[in-house]
Amino acid sequence: MTATAVALDPLTQGWFHHGDQILSLVERYRPKVCVELGTWQGASAIPVARAIRRWRGTVTCVDTWGGAIDGDPTSMQPWMLLSCVRNMKQAGVSGNVRLIASTTTAAVQWWTEPIDYLYVDADHSYEGVLADLRAWVPHVKPGGLILGDDYGSDTFPGVQAAWDEFERERGLALTRYQSTPPAAQNIQLIYGTA
Repeated sequence: MTATAVALDPLTQGWFHHGDQILSLVERYRPKVCVELGTWQGASAIPVARAIRRWRGTVTCVDTWGGAIDGDPTSMQPWMLLSCVRNMKQAGVSGNVRLIASTTTAAVQWWTEPIDYLYVDADHSYEGVLADLRAWVPHVKPGGLILGDDYGSDTFPGVQAAWDEFERERGLALTRYQSTPPAAQNIQLIYGTA
């Protein structure tokens, strides 16, 4: 199965920004323990789960499935969880995906497993992104991947500000990647190793 074939899946089209690059990184690093913060309908988790199941990897998705992406807890009831579960089942990846209906800050308190791949795409506020990075990246193995979507978004300027601050704090040299053709609003993928 090629990265392109996974990225073109109808369940993931339109929401798996920079999919080819993400799947290329997954192939290169071959992570087994993957955590996705912010999953919504599973558009990014599905192709990653398909790729990593070849080496018995798992994706743990942490989302409230009820709040807004700007951190406003409009409804903490997980009303979208059933749609996500249905998409995972239809995509054939439910066997190597775990869903945790929780805020990211609550879930990290119970996390103990070293992480190979961390995808940050939950609360898009400056405070939310920075809190997720500070709380979850310490669980990433040295050399493990950290990635984030919506970098450079005009709608969510806090995403870029938080990643930039975290990069300075940690002395990291992260890569900004723009797909061709560019994603909506020219948003970029930001990634690097812990």
